Amino acid sequence: MRCRWGWLWLTTVLTITAQAQPTGMPTTTPHAEGVHFSARDSLVLLLNTPQGDQGHLIGNARVQYRDIELTAYRIDLFFDQEELRATGLPVDTGVVGQPQFRQGSDTFTGLELRYNLRTQRGRVVNAQTRIEDGYLQAQVVKVTEDSVLYVQGGTYSTCPCTGGRAPSYSLRTSKMKVEGRWIYTGPIQLYLFNIPTPFWLPFGFLPAIEGRRSGPLPVQYGEDERGFYLRGWGWYWAISDYMDLQIRGGIWTKGSWQISPLFRYAKRYAFNGQLMLDYLHNRRGEKGDPDFTVTNTLSFRWTHNQTLGPSTTFSANVNLTSSSYLRAISERYNDRVRQTISSSIRYSKNWPQAGRSLNLSLSHQEVLTTGAVQLSFPQLSFSQRAFKPFRRGTSSRERWYERITVSYSGTLSNLFNFTPLPDETLLARGDTSALDISWYDALFSPSAYRRATGQEIPFQFRATHRIPVSASFSMRRLPVLNRPFPVTFSTSLNYQEDWFIRTERRSIDSTGRVVTRSVPGFFALRQFTTSLSASTTIYGLFPVRLGPFEGLRHTVRPSLSVAYRPDFSSDFWGYMRTYQDTSGRQIRYPIVPGVPVGRTQSLSFSLGNVFETKRVRTDTAGNVQRQTLQLLTVDLSTSYNFAADSLRLSPITLSARTSALGPLSLTSSLVLSPYALAADGRPINRYVFDLRKGRLARITSFRLSASLRLRSRTRPPAGEAAPPPRARFGDPFNPDPLTSPIPSLLDPALHYADFSIPWSLNLNFSYSMSRLAQRLTRSAILNLSFDFNLTPRWKIQGRSGYDFVRKELATTSLFIVRDLGCWQMSLSWIPFGRYQSYGFELYVKSGRLRDLLRLRQPRSDIRGRFRQLL
Repeated sequence: MRCRWGWLWLTTVLTITAQAQPTGMPTTTPHAEGVHFSARDSLVLLLNTPQGDQGHLIGNARVQYRDIELTAYRIDLFFDQEELRATGLPVDTGVVGQPQFRQGSDTFTGLELRYNLRTQRGRVVNAQTRIEDGYLQAQVVKVTEDSVLYVQGGTYSTCPCTGGRAPSYSLRTSKMKVEGRWIYTGPIQLYLFNIPTPFWLPFGFLPAIEGRRSGPLPVQYGEDERGFYLRGWGWYWAISDYMDLQIRGGIWTKGSWQISPLFRYAKRYAFNGQLMLDYLHNRRGEKGDPDFTVTNTLSFRWTHNQTLGPSTTFSANVNLTSSSYLRAISERYNDRVRQTISSSIRYSKNWPQAGRSLNLSLSHQEVLTTGAVQLSFPQLSFSQRAFKPFRRGTSSRERWYERITVSYSGTLSNLFNFTPLPDETLLARGDTSALDISWYDALFSPSAYRRATGQEIPFQFRATHRIPVSASFSMRRLPVLNRPFPVTFSTSLNYQEDWFIRTERRSIDSTGRVVTRSVPGFFALRQFTTSLSASTTIYGLFPVRLGPFEGLRHTVRPSLSVAYRPDFSSDFWGYMRTYQDTSGRQIRYPIVPGVPVGRTQSLSFSLGNVFETKRVRTDTAGNVQRQTLQLLTVDLSTSYNFAADSLRLSPITLSARTSALGPLSLTSSLVLSPYALAADGRPINRYVFDLRKGRLARITSFRLSASLRLRSRTRPPAGEAAPPPRARFGDPFNPDPLTSPIPSLLDPALHYADFSIPWSLNLNFSYSMSRLAQRLTRSAILNLSFDFNLTPRWKIQGRSGYDFVRKELATTSLFIVRDLGCWQMSLSWIPFGRYQSYGFELYVKSGRLRDLLRLRQPRSDIRGRFRQLL
């Protein structure tokens, strides 16, 4: 602010320097600074008057210097006193032409402006300015020769102060001092309109600069089963333009406490990321109670994205969190019902010109309910884009062998599987200490792994190589038809080879139990498939006209393919072994996973149908516009396996979808089995087809989904509050942690209320039916979400669902919002379910006072209270 007022005084000095120019028309000074001044009505010089020499710019007076501009109805220059005064014109409705100072996007206004060049002191009456997302008013602002500002009667609010009306809320102080980069205030009091409240502070000490800066973080209070709490309080350090640190804490009256440091770093176009550590000492109940527990939970999260070069990237998303932590701390519904957590670290390198890519990654996935963990490291993949190895060059005519394309993809993985035995099994063994073995203990201890999982080998190594070879040929004329009929033929050979370092052997022990042992040694599993396909496209045109729709085009895409794969489970390939069970039967088993069983010699057929039309429109200028509209898509597919001993014809699949009904879209699928069922529900090798009885096939599954999305046109919201400030160009962090409160299940930020959309309605219905053997399974679910404005300032949102088969309501929530201008009121209600709750909030919509001026009731998760009542 000091710098801005300083520019105003500099503009004044340059303006008075230019006062000797002729009056009347807009004039430009000859100074190198390029000062411009003008007046609509008159520019008058009065010399040798009793009050001394004077200059007056009247009627839209304006003084401009570079990006600085001072305007007023009247600007008076008093040369003897070396004083300048800018005023407006009083009228019946107020004052027009108030002094206004602009520099870039910053604007200052006042009722009267005075400045003395000799003493370098000035005075502004009824000054107003915009600071970030708020407004600052002052009855009087005085500036001294050392550029220190003294403010009398200061008022700050995020509500616009126009027309002399008091803002709905404001922070007021009788005196304020702005010196350098800091603002010092006297007692600060909160006002609602012009009504004082008992909320006040004895003094204030604030930075006078915009952007990120160090300071305290707002606190949140409330109550839960651990007692009354204070959460979110802490300190924020703006270390540099590239990193910052915040430390939050929380305490509960029953002894629980929490600490959460968060370190963030970023450099534009290079890297960004954050490290978060959250530790909770959780005490539930009272000492001596049977349900008294003390647990310590920890959560570690790390995200990182970095560009190492034009074609090299590195990213990480690590999340090591326990289910007890999510249920104890998180207020988000999705966190509390989460079943799995995952992490990944990836390094990627591409060679665009050669068509090659390399990925090296580590992945982690954990099932929170069972404790099962799958860790893959290293996981390496390499791929080569398809190329033509026999291509001779830029020949005009391509030989048949030049069309052969080859590509490659390879993966290497080392998989660690940790699936702990049930607690009952471990207790039956008497090994109670195995209950506390975690996956990272078992990762570095083979004995701990065997005790917790009952398995011997913790790691599974596998390398896979895939080499697809394909070629396509086109024929414009079939010899049989002897007429133009384009057909595309494609042939392919897919070769796959898997490498293992262990194989499996099974046998029967003396008790008759199957014993599996691992045999170390390199082993390669090789397999291949071949296929030949032919496809074409047929168009049918129907010259019909129905309203604005002109013509109907039916596109048919038939495809016929033949595929062959040998039976790799035969003794010829050596991938299978046998053992004799207790009844003397020979049981065959694969020594490595992934061995294909059975020969495939199939003929596949598919038929795609697309129905389209054109919508014809004529604009006001008479220009005709045609838009292609897809009406319906219908697909059919089936196959026949000649190598199967029975049930050679596979199920027939039909699917259809359309989105030509405006906001309504439909999707359906039907699976038909050509074979009949035996008395026990098993399919038998006998066709159902019987024209005399009207039977074509047997329905095994059917799915239908309908989606209806209705939405009104947008309109500007009434009384829209000022938008929140945007991040500066040099600020790599957005949003600022100072304005990012701890998320809550009932937080309005999770239920964004857009008053510019009067109403919207989403309906999703899904129906499914499947018949396996004698069992029939059905599902019919309707999901509903709505959003509409009761009035221009009242909005209600909600979502629900109903299961017609189980006759149950899904999770239902209602959210009511009242726009109060600069304030917003919300009411949230989850009437039933596991997370039933309610909440009421009244808060400021924007600004740094949002967390301070927020009323929430209740400020806790009250699921336990609901369970007691219901």
